[in-house]
Amino acid sequence: MIFYDIITEKEPDQFYIWVEIEKANGEKIKAKSLSGDIGENQKSGNDKKIIWAPEQDSIYIDEEIFVSVKAEKYTKSFNKGSAMLKSALLPGWGQTKISQGKPWWLTGVAFYGTLAGGYLYNQKYHRSYDSYKLQEDRDLRAELYDKTQKQQNIFTGMIYSAAALWAANVLWVAITPNTYKPLQHTILSFNSSPTAFNRGLLVSLRFDF
Repeated sequence: MIFYDIITEKEPDQFYIWVEIEKANGEKIKAKSLSGDIGENQKSGNDKKIIWAPEQDSIYIDEEIFVSVKAEKYTKSFNKGSAMLKSALLPGWGQTKISQGKPWWLTGVAFYGTLAGGYLYNQKYHRSYDSYKLQEDRDLRAELYDKTQKQQNIFTGMIYSAAALWAANVLWVAITPNTYKPLQHTILSFNSSPTAFNRGLLVSLRFDF
């Protein structure tokens, strides 16, 4: 049995606890059959106890060993609700807050730039379509029709790209753990790049385990 205490200033603090065991010659012992006050979400307090059954790990000890109890505190790094609201208003703002200053807010510039571009092409589409309806020459009507279709496609692509960029940013914040979990946290990365012909953005979200 392994006994230990966790003494902190704040009672609600929680910790990730693990044990390192080695022989006198420095050889590490891989202990798996551990139970009790070990692992995730351990609260502070006295008389904590971990039970190890060496024989269940096929380990038979006839020499001196050294046992170390390790602890790493869970720390809340950001307010998720606030970060999600920031990213909803300006994509990338929440990520900038989470990363403590990295220029993710530039994603918001891309978002509003794409949105503004879509609006402008929508206006061009309506003007071209009005001209198309008034035009009586068959050849000119055909040219105007093709022009309106291209403008509509660009407008639609930009709006969908802006919507995807916005949704991806909010999702990024939503799934990012606001509490750091020692030894088991997930690395997230968000990437965006322009598509061919500058008609929109490609968005990717990657998880590294």
